[in-house]
Amino acid sequence: MKAVKKQFAEWEEELNHLHDRNSDFGLKVQMLEQELKEVWRWGDEILKSVPTVAEFPQPADLLNLLKARPKKSGANLADIEAVLEILENH
Repeated sequence: MKAVKKQFAEWEEELNHLHDRNSDFGLKVQMLEQELKEVWRWGDEILKSVPTVAEFPQPADLLNLLKARPKKSGANLADIEAVLEILENH
């Protein structure tokens, strides 16, 4: 009979320990859910502030800026247009 009481006491102790761990996990889940909500909110705010389409200067303006540099460029308008097309597609 003494052995049975001891076994029940051990099971009760283990059960209490598992209840405590379950409570800890529940609290961690709540904290992570709150953190996730905050990240989603920040993500929405960040996405709203980022332009959806990059605005590039006109090819002729870029060519003029390039030619105005101290070291003269051998690029032409077609080169600049090709570069802008590549940038827009990537």
